Amino acid sequence: MYHRGISLSDAQDIVGKAISIAFNKKSSPLSIALLDSGGHLKVFVSEDGTGIHRGKIAEGKANAALGMGFGTGQFNSLIQNNVLPEMFAVCINGATQGQFIPLPGGVLIVKDEQIIGALGISGASSTLDESIAVAAIQSCGFTADP
Repeated sequence: MYHRGISLSDAQDIVGKAISIAFNKKSSPLSIALLDSGGHLKVFVSEDGTGIHRGKIAEGKANAALGMGFGTGQFNSLIQNNVLPEMFAVCINGATQGQFIPLPGGVLIVKDEQIIGALGISGASSTLDESIAVAAIQSCGFTADP
């Protein structure tokens, strides 16, 4: 059977692990979106108490990582270091109807040097969102590209 990159079982494992890691870090409630390599929503969870737009932000972070081919932490760093102009991110966000969130927390999921999906997390600080995503992906045996 054909699927786009990550299996549902693996996607559910990563998201479950992210929730567990966030709990252990005493994180604020999170929304977590995992997209397959084709950009389709594979798994989504939103913990009790999250803001009403956190889900869209989480999905936008994952979408941005897939769209650029590298994690949003790296993209954000390029903007902060003036390698890319901030307007570049604004233009991409407009071109994607707001589905491109270039803040840390969008992390590519890699297996055998192939991108199989992306995990986006929103709810805590962007740096904590990213660290939870990386830890969850790695703990499930995949490579994380933040």
